[in-house]
Amino acid sequence: LVAKVLAGASNKETAISAGINAGLLYQWVRCYKIKGYQGLVAQRKGRPPKEPEMKKKIEPAELTPSEREEMILLRAENERLRAEIAIVKKEIALREERCAAQLKAKKLRSSKNCVKKVTN
Repeated sequence: LVAKVLAGASNKETAISAGINAGLLYQWVRCYKIKGYQGLVAQRKGRPPKEPEMKKKIEPAELTPSEREEMILLRAENERLRAEIAIVKKEIALREERCAAQLKAKKLRSSKNCVKKVTN
């Protein structure tokens, strides 16, 4: 489209035939005249990051045998700790369930006592 306009075609007619806004085509032509082809390439928007090294992905180094052993031990410890936490959570849930059952039984007993007193 930019080449058509530069060749002498009308800006508005070219935009209408392509189905885009004439203002957009005008911006494209202006960018091409100022920056050349690089002006038409999509550019990142927004402020650049303060620390450019954050963009780079760091490749992890190969583990030494001692680091591998330590990794295995740490994973085993993590698994053990997860199991411990699961046990504690189940114990807490059981206690709460028992407590709720006791409260429910207590309420039932007190409501039965109230009904007997009223009927007497």
